[in-house]
Amino acid sequence: MKTQQALNSKPANMVPPRMPGRKRRSLPHLILGAVLVVACAAGGVVAAQQLGDRQEVIALARPVDVGHVILQQDLVGVSLAVDGAMKVVPTSAASSVVGRPVAYSLPVGVLLTDDVLGPPRLPGDGRAIAALGLKPGQFPPELSAGSNVLVLASAANEGSSTSSWRAVVVAVDRTDQTPVVSVDLPELDARALSSTPADKIAVLMVGGR
Repeated sequence: MKTQQALNSKPANMVPPRMPGRKRRSLPHLILGAVLVVACAAGGVVAAQQLGDRQEVIALARPVDVGHVILQQDLVGVSLAVDGAMKVVPTSAASSVVGRPVAYSLPVGVLLTDDVLGPPRLPGDGRAIAALGLKPGQFPPELSAGSNVLVLASAANEGSSTSSWRAVVVAVDRTDQTPVVSVDLPELDARALSSTPADKIAVLMVGGR
């Protein structure tokens, strides 16, 4: 009987055990968690604002050769988020680039900036500049830097085919008795052209593409 009473009785100073899975959370940890949540939310808002800050800017609607003078049909407006450091041309200023030459041969889709506009900066990779000493009558008098041309080399022997190369005029020097026309073209074409006698060459002005 005494044994049963001893089992049923509990010491007065016994502390009830904690329920598993329940832990006390300190106030500093709760505050830190709240701060992190607010910071993440603010970062998400900033990122969303940056991605949403899109601009209408000008890009090339088709590829152009070095020296090509920009036409209205060469341009297309695109909407995208642009780094503030890029000096792109907004669509509202499209008229400011029409009539200006491009400094390099550019593929379709390139955003127009001041860095790609201006006098030809040559030669590019895989290209070369050939100087042609021509007499009046071998090239049009209207020829100037940026003109797209077809350089023809007449056959030295009868029955041989005429060679031709597409090129872009870099400069025309008329200061000497024999004018010199400098053209930009692929390096392999320039090598072939350089071996052609000057009196066998004729230069034709052609369209941009």
